[in-house]
Amino acid sequence: MLSLHRLLTLQKLSPLSSLLSRKFLSAAYPCTEAWNRRLESPLLSKINPRDLFLELDKKLSPSGKVSAVDLDLFAHTIDEEDATEEFMDILHRFRMTAETSKTLESTHHAVIRFFLDNNHIDELLTILDDRLNYGIFPDHFSTNLILNQLLKVPNHVAAVKVASLLMLQEDKENPLCNTLALYSCGKLLEEGFDKWELPPEPVVDPKEEVVKIRVRYLRNPYFDDHFDLKDPKAITGKTMVFFTKNRDDILGRSCLLLGYVLWGKHEMAAECVAKWRSVDGAVFKEVLEKVEGELKLQKEKFKEGEDLKDFEKLREEVKSLKSQEGSLVDKMAAEVKMAVEEHEQKMIQDQIETFKKWEEVRMAELHRQLDELDKQARMEKVKKMKEDMKKEERVLTFFDHEEEIELKIEDKLQRELEIYGPPTKKKIEEDENYVPPEIRSHTAGRNRR
Repeated sequence: MLSLHRLLTLQKLSPLSSLLSRKFLSAAYPCTEAWNRRLESPLLSKINPRDLFLELDKKLSPSGKVSAVDLDLFAHTIDEEDATEEFMDILHRFRMTAETSKTLESTHHAVIRFFLDNNHIDELLTILDDRLNYGIFPDHFSTNLILNQLLKVPNHVAAVKVASLLMLQEDKENPLCNTLALYSCGKLLEEGFDKWELPPEPVVDPKEEVVKIRVRYLRNPYFDDHFDLKDPKAITGKTMVFFTKNRDDILGRSCLLLGYVLWGKHEMAAECVAKWRSVDGAVFKEVLEKVEGELKLQKEKFKEGEDLKDFEKLREEVKSLKSQEGSLVDKMAAEVKMAVEEHEQKMIQDQIETFKKWEEVRMAELHRQLDELDKQARMEKVKKMKEDMKKEERVLTFFDHEEEIELKIEDKLQRELEIYGPPTKKKIEEDENYVPPEIRSHTAGRNRR
């Protein structure tokens, strides 16, 4: 039985608070049953993933070639949890081939599903973040699947990293993705950025010899303020700005102001505050407190002599902003719940149909590939037959073209003479006195007898 203290605690929990303690998407969203049915297809049921891996590993050698459908079949059948490194290696090597442009849509989903189902979150984030070397891009359904699992764990740092991929691709077409991504940012702000570890700086050994290389020109340092973003607060802030830039409600204004501050865009934040000065309850009070705290931290990091005009203007504008009580994260959670109720069922139905479509595309591509291989085999056979017929014709018509053949031989000898020159006396003597090793050994033995 529950203790009295536990019962009182549960009674105090609001419905929204209980929502925060569970994952948002229902158990039906992953479409697990429909996904597992892929292994019942006549094609996938006959594949041994270990044998297929060895074949792919051999084909991905410098002289080999792997088709996109081969990789797709491997991604859909691999089931060994310990095969993570091998899978990542295959993905990277395939990405380096020309066939990567033909990667099937189903391959992206299968790769994400494998790492997610086996709880290899760090490896999945590595693959998604390094798009140049792995070429895996999640669709809306997969993005929701990842975010939902990361929020359940919880792993808010990883959730924001996935949410930022939507911002980097400038993709906000799916309302459910948008709300989950924004909620991930809110939860990370609530938790703090301490768990977000930055990659270590390269260590330069002072004793190591410096090698200078002459280059034709040096590129000026360039920072695009988008793909080059590495600071956790800047990434989170820009993600929040991206999803709320065109909103004019309390949640949108709160996220926009906080996002600009985290991103370090003080001038843009001041312009927004100036527009909201007459709005009653423009933002949440807790957001103002977070903004003031963040500005205080940022002021300590300014270098001496740096221009603080926009920064000081923002600090003054924020003081005049009207706020109201409320929870930013609770408001985000409520929007997620509404989006789930409105869009989840349709996304499930669409994904089940997509699974069927992917299977048809895979079979069509496989048949096309087999037809192409058959065509190449027939062309090679015809080519060999032509060569054999040509050789046979030369034998049968030798005496008819004897003079022509002799002229060709003389022309060839003349060309060799022009290239190498006439044979010297020494060379002629060496050629005349040359005895092959086998004959020399036999002769020496006979002379001894």
